[in-house]
Amino acid sequence: MTASRPAAGAPSSSGVRRGGDGFQDLFVWGAAMRVIGPDSRFNQVEVEITGAGNVDDVVLRSRTASGDLYGQVKWATNPADLVDEDYLTTPPRGGKSKSLLQKLYNSHVTLGRHGNGHSMQLITNRALDGSHPLLGHADGRTDLLLPYASHAAETSEAGKAIGNWAEHVGSSREELLDMLGHLQFITGRTISAEREHVRTLMLAAGLDGSDLALQHGLTTVTGWVVGGTRVISEQDIHQAVADLQREAPSALLVVQAIDTDPHADEATVALNWVDMYDGDEPRARVIPRDTDSWNAMDRELAAAAATIENEGWTSTVVRGSMRQATFFRVGTALPQVRQHTLRYLQRGEIWSTAAAKATLGQPTLRRTPIKLGNELAVAVGTTIDPTDEVVNWLQANQVPIDHLLTVIPAAGPDDASIEGARHAVTYAERVRNLVRAELGDQPIAKAVHLYLAGPGGLALLLGHRWNRTRTTVVYEHLGAGLGYTPAFTIPG
Repeated sequence: MTASRPAAGAPSSSGVRRGGDGFQDLFVWGAAMRVIGPDSRFNQVEVEITGAGNVDDVVLRSRTASGDLYGQVKWATNPADLVDEDYLTTPPRGGKSKSLLQKLYNSHVTLGRHGNGHSMQLITNRALDGSHPLLGHADGRTDLLLPYASHAAETSEAGKAIGNWAEHVGSSREELLDMLGHLQFITGRTISAEREHVRTLMLAAGLDGSDLALQHGLTTVTGWVVGGTRVISEQDIHQAVADLQREAPSALLVVQAIDTDPHADEATVALNWVDMYDGDEPRARVIPRDTDSWNAMDRELAAAAATIENEGWTSTVVRGSMRQATFFRVGTALPQVRQHTLRYLQRGEIWSTAAAKATLGQPTLRRTPIKLGNELAVAVGTTIDPTDEVVNWLQANQVPIDHLLTVIPAAGPDDASIEGARHAVTYAERVRNLVRAELGDQPIAKAVHLYLAGPGGLALLLGHRWNRTRTTVVYEHLGAGLGYTPAFTIPG
């Protein structure tokens, strides 16, 4: 994977236009992947069409009589600029054109005349203004300003903002709220995040999901636009990807543990646990506020895996923001022993449980006596050696452990110690086999207590191969010096 270089200077006007075009092309190609993806509810993509008002940049047509999706893509060279009051209500320079909010409202009215239901999206790399009385309360699950806006008292700051917006667009309060019920704010989308998102859709469609294959897709979009092709059928898309086809389509499992996924509606199954955590941002969401939530998550994940397998899928693309223990549990839910393949984008590289193995030196083992019981603790440290912190926590909490087995790479722990998918698959299998061997020497142990410090993708691959061990409790790290908490329990 080639790292992006920083810009040499301020963009030219043509550079700004090209940046915006490239950003829009990502969403058009992503829309095309949704058409040919598993169980798609869409059958056609349209680009910059007439009759859709100002939400015509990318349109997904539903296979049914309702549910078309209309997108307006807005690119900002400086993503620090916000979607705020001025951005929505100030007309372009000269004042001869309408404001963005007016254009969105008029588009909603135009589409509503068709009478077949619609959803609109404002898609931008700008973030929402969190201090705004309305924009600061977009629902993280739906990207809508409802139900917050509809519940706001008219005398509240949010209620006053609704009144001002209604006056600005020339509507009643109820008409404006109706529009807001159809408008999703897809904001803060960086090019790098959107590239990874589209690559997961390519994988789910059974295509090559590499950077090179994505570039082929973006070039295809440019060809459609330059050639005047505005309506792209399912057949057109299949023809465009014929050389990229690699295997049968996969299910898409989206696990929103510590952050929401703005495209969760694309998933075969989507899980959302963000509300179970305290914290205003992902890094602050470490453990759920109620310890019983781990059991609720476990049940939902087991049900998700059952749904995927009952629908006949044998391959799943995993996407979402998770911590170590959750990655591991996802891997155990769709395991190797049931002939299931998992794929995940780790730092831009596709890590597949079916990757060919690599030649790898034997990991270094360290055994630390605990002598508080007869169970086995295992620390897998690829980025750091967690031995001291795990030992301190085990002793402080009187966990019934005989000894701690620490497994670290032969060259020592490092952020780059796991070099790629082949390395990760091989290392995961080595760790599992070492734990099996350790249990063979300690047959009395009834449980394994597992502590992980490494890439999420490795935890996923390790869980996928975790079998014929013992009942395993996997722990979540609370932060440097703060210890651990038990998360999921996996039967042996």
